Amino acid sequence: MYPAPNPLRAKLAAGECITGLYIQTASPDCVEIAAAAGYDYAIIDQEHGPFGYGETVALIRAAEASGICPIVRVPDHRASEARKAVEAGALGVYVPDVRTAEQAAEAVASVRFRVDGDGGMRGACPTVRAARGRGAAEWEQYAAWSNENVMVTLLVESEQALANLDAILAVPGVDMVALGRFDLAHEMGLHGDRYGSVISDIFETFVARAEQAGVPYVTRLRPADAATMRAERQAWVARGARNFTMGSDREFMAKSFAAALAPMND
Repeated sequence: MYPAPNPLRAKLAAGECITGLYIQTASPDCVEIAAAAGYDYAIIDQEHGPFGYGETVALIRAAEASGICPIVRVPDHRASEARKAVEAGALGVYVPDVRTAEQAAEAVASVRFRVDGDGGMRGACPTVRAARGRGAAEWEQYAAWSNENVMVTLLVESEQALANLDAILAVPGVDMVALGRFDLAHEMGLHGDRYGSVISDIFETFVARAEQAGVPYVTRLRPADAATMRAERQAWVARGARNFTMGSDREFMAKSFAAALAPMND
């Protein structure tokens, strides 16, 4: 994909909407199917998926070959995990459980090269997969391209993070924020009720604060019938939302398998 620009950045800059899903199986086929269905990006979920670095590279290759943008949800907010993901070719990282502005700043710095003392701390190596073997001769060009195109999305998933949200949103280089509805509901003792009134009210406040800070946010639509989801999406687009996630390959397969079997149980 290098030196082509990140297609998600291009669409968002043009005011277009983007839609993604999580890949939680180590299946390149699922990535290719998502691309064929028309999704803009696949979030390769290292936090909840049963695969490691090698499988992640294979999933990124499938994304590149099929034309869907590869994003990696790293297993935690350690800088080393985000660096490995972008060196493998991810065009963005989802960083889970970010609780403080300091953690947010470290997440941003971990995928940025230092330029003019700007605080980037990504290690420089001209032979990483993302650089496509171009070597030291084109290093300056690659480093500039990477800083411009790799996106950082932070997951806010705790009451501590909500208390620090304004400071997190103020960190330079944060491209997007997402509310981890399920984790937050679990922490609050709501038994995973991520679409109930409590979490929905929190999300409204979360969105308002993100809008005030000028940081785009990710919207997860409630599972419902097509007409309801379409109306909900249109309402969010009217408010300014541009990035939507739609669940995971595991979730889609579970629902499809159950639906296909249902007539056999009548």
